[in-house]
Amino acid sequence: MKLATILDEGSNQFALEYDSTVGRKNQTRLDAVTYEKAILEARAYLSINEDDRDEAGDQWTVM
Repeated sequence: MKLATILDEGSNQFALEYDSTVGRKNQTRLDAVTYEKAILEARAYLSINEDDRDEAGDQWTVM
């Protein structure tokens, strides 16, 4: 299982920290002003579908 974490950077800015395919962490900024929108953007960015799996079939938890 892979983990994606929404980071609150203050002033309505959010970032995403997520596992890479080689076990390292990557980070990117999200274009969202609320936590709920940040989750939606993170899921879209990582191509996570409704059953919490990405295109490769890996299962994700977004928190």
